[in-house]
Amino acid sequence: MNRNSLQNNLAMTVILISGTMLFATLLMGYAIYRTSASVWPPMGMMKVSLGYPVISTLTIFLSSWFSHQVKAEVKLGNISSARSNLDTTIVLGVLFLAVQTLLWNQLRNTGVYVESGIFASIMYGFTWIHAAHVVLGLSSLAWLRLVMKPTTNELWQKALNVEKFWHFLGIIWFILFLTLFVL
Repeated sequence: MNRNSLQNNLAMTVILISGTMLFATLLMGYAIYRTSASVWPPMGMMKVSLGYPVISTLTIFLSSWFSHQVKAEVKLGNISSARSNLDTTIVLGVLFLAVQTLLWNQLRNTGVYVESGIFASIMYGFTWIHAAHVVLGLSSLAWLRLVMKPTTNELWQKALNVEKFWHFLGIIWFILFLTLFVL
């Protein structure tokens, strides 16, 4: 592993630790709010339907699987297959954002707005922050698509770092899914 690869790995590690700290802090605040509430969801709020969150979860997990296949195909030198898997990952990532938009519309249609109270603010806040990170992840995937050429040096290392970030987003979404929608 050369110096650039080590620097890129270190940079990705710092990014993942920073993201983990952000979401851990938000989740701790949510846990304090949730455990101090006498009724859940708070008075006047309905429990959010699991339909869109389940679709989002399945979509992001499937995209994570295709992301893993990108790295595997790059390692084998199958750039054409890697591109195909990368395209599928990107399409599923965009689909995830589309389903999130449907979720936000569903919340608004049931009278849950950002200004509806702490519960609504937390729900929107978590999903908006995660969506912003998904946009960053999609940008990384698109960048990887642009640099994916058979003669590109260190392509596997680039694919590995982008995959790490994409998997991180999937793990964070699963934690949010369980915390906000299931429990």
